[in-house]
Amino acid sequence: MSRTGSFQERYRSNSDGATGEAARPRGVLLVNIGTPASPDVPAVRRYLAEFLSDPMVIRLPRSMRWFQHSLGRLIAQWRGPRSAEKYRLIWTDRGSPLRAIMEDQAVALAERLPKGWRVFLGMRYGRPSISDTLREITSLGIEELVVVPLYPHFSQTTTGTVVHEMYRVLREEAMHINVSARTTWYDDAGYVNGQAHLIADYARSRGLCPNNVFLLISAHGLPVSYTRRGDPYARQVRRSVDLIVERLGWPAERHSLAFQSRMGPGEWLKPDLQTALKDLANKGERRVLVCPISFAVDCLDTLEEIHIRAREDFATLDGELFVCPALNTYGRFIDALKNLVIRGPQPVSSKPHTPLFATAVKDETPDSGLDTLVMIGAALPSRVGAGRGPRLVYSEPTALARAKKSHHEVMDFLESLRSEDYIREALIWNTCYRFECYAWLASEGSGSDQDCAVVRLRNELFDVKAPGLRVNTLFGADAWHHAMRTIAGLNSGLPGDKDVVEQFQTACRLAERAGMAGGHAHALVNEAISVAHSVREETSWGRLDLGYCFAAITRIQHAFPLKPANLRHVVIGGSTTSRSIIQTLYEQFSVKESAVTLVYRNHQGSQMKLLRKTVGHCRRLRTQSYAQRAVIEAIADADVVYFGIDCEEPVLSADSFRGLRRFDEHPLFVLDFNTSGSTEGLEALAGVQLWRAELIDTEVEAYAESTCAGEEFPRSVHEAEVWIADHTPRQIKMDLNPSCHLHRENGNAARARCGEVIEPATAKSET
Repeated sequence: MSRTGSFQERYRSNSDGATGEAARPRGVLLVNIGTPASPDVPAVRRYLAEFLSDPMVIRLPRSMRWFQHSLGRLIAQWRGPRSAEKYRLIWTDRGSPLRAIMEDQAVALAERLPKGWRVFLGMRYGRPSISDTLREITSLGIEELVVVPLYPHFSQTTTGTVVHEMYRVLREEAMHINVSARTTWYDDAGYVNGQAHLIADYARSRGLCPNNVFLLISAHGLPVSYTRRGDPYARQVRRSVDLIVERLGWPAERHSLAFQSRMGPGEWLKPDLQTALKDLANKGERRVLVCPISFAVDCLDTLEEIHIRAREDFATLDGELFVCPALNTYGRFIDALKNLVIRGPQPVSSKPHTPLFATAVKDETPDSGLDTLVMIGAALPSRVGAGRGPRLVYSEPTALARAKKSHHEVMDFLESLRSEDYIREALIWNTCYRFECYAWLASEGSGSDQDCAVVRLRNELFDVKAPGLRVNTLFGADAWHHAMRTIAGLNSGLPGDKDVVEQFQTACRLAERAGMAGGHAHALVNEAISVAHSVREETSWGRLDLGYCFAAITRIQHAFPLKPANLRHVVIGGSTTSRSIIQTLYEQFSVKESAVTLVYRNHQGSQMKLLRKTVGHCRRLRTQSYAQRAVIEAIADADVVYFGIDCEEPVLSADSFRGLRRFDEHPLFVLDFNTSGSTEGLEALAGVQLWRAELIDTEVEAYAESTCAGEEFPRSVHEAEVWIADHTPRQIKMDLNPSCHLHRENGNAARARCGEVIEPATAKSET
């Protein structure tokens, strides 16, 4: 008997035998993406051609729709051999794993459904097709049909195209069936509970818990352009993650979300799985549990991409990867499917429940640090202003520059806090626009003790008598809200500045090296990064996906004009700025790796690991001094030079370049991002165009002005502000209660008793 015939017998026998005389025949159609008939290249090409020709999967401009099917066939022809090899790695005695598991799901579901129900399978691409299955259902006289696309999260590329195809067939073939489609069940209580229990069961069976493994939740990727057009997929995935993690009771700083299965060019949801695993390895995580939550059935994307490829890649990083299976025929999930069919999705209730992992990481995963969180810092005015955030006072640029500390001074300061009993954790956000310290005070002692600790910390950070320096002090919810607005790019001179995300991560890494970043700091950073990604993906604010380096290079290339893709570039320095410059050249200006040279001195630490990952295969020149001959020659051969170093003394002088080349015949463009200046006398050389940091600031400011002048800008700001306010966690809102130890009014009185004066955070904004 054929495999298909055997399946028909298995899933029908229970239903047919149980059907009573009065029962009306009803059907359930489980639909998934599909699978090739065999792992051979021709079969895989046929499957891919059908899949990639779907205009709801690959969206072409209206003027290019005529090319849709030809494009699908071309891509299938190219990808066929490689995909066939992947399918061969996972193929089973029963054939395609996805098809075999779906057959088992249908059998298990049929056994749980009441009398009179039949279960059918359909594939959006491949066989059995939706049209063939609907014809079979009609021939059996079934007039009521529940369709369940096996995708918990709605996307036009998955559930959307299934529903579209189903109604196309019903309409064109005049089928008379009463259809109900379960198109969205990302927050269904049965699905959430089943997924959480599956993860817990798998973890416990291998002795895993939050103490000894990092939980990385994986979901299928999607082009960012789709989410900006209104596709709710990303938002629903993040909501599912929140619900599942809450049900598990897994600590916030011990889990994260990544997206996989990227296909084709363009920007996709981030972070991708491969990058997330490398970042975890760089942070010292050696055991990671990956759980795919957007796949109800194990398939190529889980069995080959995660079980095989990701596990091998992580092993090369000295890590051990555990992979939780998809829901498949897990009992709780089959029960959830039954309820989904009969009743429809039932959102998770707010009723309290006992977490599956009731014991979190002791002493490392505090439930909340808001009652002891304080932000003390100075900043320059932003283009957006305070908006819905806390009221701020702003400093003069020269005053802020004098108050800031160098990288090494910040490190020394954080290390000095380790011996202080009044500070539990701290990190310092040190950028050109802000110098802010986020600290968690010791929870022991009275409110007045904590307020005196704030005064002490402020005085150690800042000279209160510095003219033009205005220091803000924010507590609890205000400090949290300020951090979220800042990392979303609302508190920067360049609206939508995405560089602040990397800057905040760098601040946490530095604090970690100093021994001052624990559970509180990592939780705040992870939450801020999640907000930054979400607010960009789910609102029009994401269109302002800008960076300081991008704005600077854009302005300067338009002024001359330059075509960066046709030039040779030298980037000097191993800083975060250098990494941003290189990433901008690659991603925004299509500069090839072979056209970039990186010159750096330091060669170890997490920053250099991240830098090496960014630069790829560009030429790298490590040196003991930027004045060495090899560096001078590299600059002399370049068209554009970028200084991304942080040094108070010039590292290169004009004398170093004399006689190397005729700059008047072959101009050299120099962008010096170092606020202290990296060169001396270079502007005196004919043919050398030098932009110092102040001039770059002016160009970026002009770019920011043009951005703010756009008609859509006010609406984008409003959407971002509302999104952050609407997604404020419950514990943050509760922290606004006046009984909080660090409530502003009580704090002012305590500070007065200490004999110190701190400028109130409620002062009128100067913007």
